Formats: sequence, structure tokens, C-alpha cells
Amino acid sequence: MDVLTDDHEREQVVRKWWSENWKSLTLGIVIAIGGMVGYGMYQNYQRDTAQKYAYEMNTLKNALNVKQASAEENAKKFIAEHKDIYGSLLSLDMASFYASEGKYDEAVTQVKFAKDNGGELVAPNAYLAEAHLLLQQKKYEDAIKVVEGITASAYTIEKNEILGDIYYSMGEKDKAHDAYLNAITECESKKIAINPLLQMKADNLIKEGENPAYKRAQALTNEIARSASEIKR
Repeated sequence: MDVLTDDHEREQVVRKWWSENWKSLTLGIVIAIGGMVGYGMYQNYQRDTAQKYAYEMNTLKNALNVKQASAEENAKKFIAEHKDIYGSLLSLDMASFYASEGKYDEAVTQVKFAKDNGGELVAPNAYLAEAHLLLQQKKYEDAIKVVEGITASAYTIEKNEILGDIYYSMGEKDKAHDAYLNAITECESKKIAINPLLQMKADNLIKEGENPAYKRAQALTNEIARSASEIKR
């Protein structure tokens, strides 16, 4: 089970975090450090350090993916030393590593670390990952509570889709139906293409008289294409 962002999303998260957070340094800190090594040198140090951590994180991620002998212990050490975005992203990789071995409790521990230390950029993904893991364990009520903790509007689609999955697994098909349709409606509102799996989930629970999800998806795709062509003009 993949509970992680892909490599492109991972790179964008790290870059966005870095571009936003270096600016938050107070003038006092800048002056203090500037007195020691110079402001320009400090900026270079910060940039080089960020790149170093990102490289180490990606190296450990790749080691986990191929299950190198020392990968688990090395990743644990890095995470323990990085209660920040780098450690949080790697902890999601660790969660995937443990989930692939059926160690769901260990996986949940890792996503909780990401929730606590990843900030607003990583935390929503960690919530979704935890909900998926709890669903695998059939801890449905706990999974629902986790999903309800996602407040970022950017994740409304994913939030409703996983709620649909949970309700479906519980046998509450009406609630699952409504959750999937909420996700589709949110896609239409945000002009985001409806993924094929969500279409199938919704159409599996379609009620008489409803417009099939696949037709709504096609109509949305056409609308997005028209909007894109108008922008180019």
C-alpha cells in the first residue's frame, strides 16, 4: 500500500517549505548569526544544509524501497534526529515499509510522527495515510475520527473518498454513496479531473435516476479542456 506522495510531490513540498520558512527568521537571529559568519555565508549554509538533508532523505527512501539490510535502522536514526519536514516525509516512507510487511501498528506510529512534525504541508497526507492504515486494520471508527481531523480545504476530495471507502467497508452503502458523490461534486467545483477509481466506486453504488459518475467525469474533462483553450487565446 502506498501512503506517500510521489517523488515530484515530495520535491515540491520540500521546496515550498524551504522557500516559505527561510523568510520567517527574525531580524535578531539574522543579525546574531551575521555577526559570526556573515549573512550571505549563513544563507549559503542554510541552503546547503537543506539540500544535504533532502539528499539524505531520498537516499534512505530508496534504501527502504529495495529493503536494504540496514535501511530500517538508518531511517529510524534520521527520523529521530529530524523532527521536521525531512523526518516527516521519511516517516511516511517508513509507514509504507511497515505496511508492506503487515506491521500496521508500527506504520501508524510513523504517520503520527509526520502528523506532529510535518506542518500544514505534510500533516494532511499523514492523516490520510493513518486513515488508510486504520481501515486496513478494520478500526473503522478510529479511521473516521482521523479523517474528520483533516481541516484543510485542499484535501476535501481525498477526505470524502476515504470516508466513502470506510463506510463501504462497514457495510453502510448509503453513507459511502453520499461520500463518493461529495468527492465528485468537489472535483467539479474545483475543476479537478475525477480519477477513474473514484468514478468506479461511485457508479458501483449509483441510485436510480442519477447521472453516472463516468458521464460527469467526461463532462468535466471537456469543461477543463475548453477553459484551457480559452486561456491560451
